[in-house]
Amino acid sequence: MTSHATDTLFAYWDSLRGQRIAPDRTEIEPRAIASILGDTFVLETDPTGSIRYRLAGSRICSAFGQEMKGQPFMTAFSDADRASLIKGLADAHAACTGLRVTLTGTSAAGRKAEFDTVILPLAHRGRIGQRMIGALTGRQDHFWTSHDAIQALAVSDLRLTWPTWQAAAVGQNQPAMAQGPAVNAGRPQLRLIQGGNAA
Repeated sequence: MTSHATDTLFAYWDSLRGQRIAPDRTEIEPRAIASILGDTFVLETDPTGSIRYRLAGSRICSAFGQEMKGQPFMTAFSDADRASLIKGLADAHAACTGLRVTLTGTSAAGRKAEFDTVILPLAHRGRIGQRMIGALTGRQDHFWTSHDAIQALAVSDLRLTWPTWQAAAVGQNQPAMAQGPAVNAGRPQLRLIQGGNAA
């Protein structure tokens, strides 16, 4: 199951990139995804490997009860889930594809909410992985998050999502993501895959 916001963003990203590894960050046109801007975020990896929100839509900020710009992306996850996300992002960048994640959010009062997320690489100064665009949206309209914000996130499912021209080649033989050991789970690091300049 996927959401309208994640599917819309993936289709837009896929159309921009064509046969390239990823579209350039400068190609993203907010008006083209106006209907899902509230669910959209941009991540940035700093030189230490820490991943932070560079931008976050209004519905994301409302769900977490704060302005997310500048906040660490991994804070709400357990060490094990941080390691899974780091491994998943590294695999997605190595495979030139996106990452879909199903999340379970827990509020301050213990309420639960399911979220769909897609994280897609962008080219930035000839590198893949320093900037990423994504969407995060609830599977249901949880009105209570406006006064009982999400405090913790857990990964329920994590998988690669293939662009159009790769999906045809992969077909039914799409490999499962390899399970690897936690990579410095106490201090998340993202392995950057060196890419060519965007054509």
